[in-house]
This record gives sequence, structure tokens and C-alpha cells, in this order.
Amino acid sequence: MILAMVRHGQTDFNKNRLVQGRINNPLNETGKKQAKDTANELKKAKETFDVLASSPLSRALVTANIIKRRFNFKDPIYIAPYFVERDFTPFDGDTIEHAFPIIGDANFHHPMFETDEMLIERAKYALNLLYEKFKDKKVLLVAHSHIIKALLISVDPKKFDFIKYYVDNSSVHYIEVTDEGIKFLGARGQMSS
Repeated sequence: MILAMVRHGQTDFNKNRLVQGRINNPLNETGKKQAKDTANELKKAKETFDVLASSPLSRALVTANIIKRRFNFKDPIYIAPYFVERDFTPFDGDTIEHAFPIIGDANFHHPMFETDEMLIERAKYALNLLYEKFKDKKVLLVAHSHIIKALLISVDPKKFDFIKYYVDNSSVHYIEVTDEGIKFLGARGQMSS
């Protein structure tokens, strides 16, 4: 399976550098334009997809629907609930500048916070479910920064991390999933970390 992981377009929380986790924020106008631009770039590159999947949060679903319209994709969007964003509950609405140094401490634990280990395990589980259902397909998945990072860390923990590696809104990260494992194939529309 080839998995193209698209981060949803910008929200006002993204613009203002606030932690949003599972808060169901809508795309702003910039986010809608980013989704259209990504769809156009993928179309221009003659990319095709067998399956279009999305996290259930609205910012991901709207991004997926924009891409779906550009590709004239007839099948419904497959909702992938385990690809929802990280549970940041104690930090929701906080600034990234304040929250991320705390989150980045390996010893940090809070009963309502999804730790790195928990998130990576959920990401692997979600990927396995997707792979079982869509083996040998090319899947475009619209998801969120930290769930994408969790999969990238699963591939190469030396190259990727949760705090320093930045996943741009509407960037695309490609991985290949086989019975033997996961391989990083590259990124499109990604600024340097």
C-alpha cells in the first residue's frame, strides 16, 4: 500500500499557534485555499488514488472533500477514526510555545494526555487496519500533524520527532506499507524542520 498522508489545511488555531488537538475547528479561508492548491498540485503531477480516507474531524474532512471534488472522486470518503489528532486535552487552547516544551519532556505524564508511546501505538494500529482493508492500493489520507509524525517516527525515529519536525498544513508525506514493514518515500510541499 502506498499511503499519501496530507495534513489538513490551516485553521485559526494553526494561524495563531494554539494547540487544538481534538477540538473540532473548521478550516479558515487560507486552509481552504491550501487544500485546493494541494489538490491541484497532485492533479498536475498526474497522481491517482484508489481510496480517499480522512480523520473524522471537520478540518480533515473538509480538506478531503476539496481534494475529492478536484479529482472527481466518485467513491465516498473512508472515515478512519483512529487517525484523529493526538489527545492534548490539558493543553487545548494553550500556545504551542508554552505547551510543546512541557510535552517534549520524556518524563511528562498527565492522565488526560496521550503520551508519545500511546500515540505511536495508536498510529501503528490505525495503519494496520488501513493496510488490512486497502492492501495493494494507493490511499490518500487526510489527517493531522501529530498522527502523521507518529507514523514517520515509526519509520525513522532518528529523522523524525514530535517537537522539532514540522508538518506543514496541506503538505503530503508518502510511505509504503508492505508485509515486511514501512518505508518513507518522501514529502511534497514540506518546509524544512
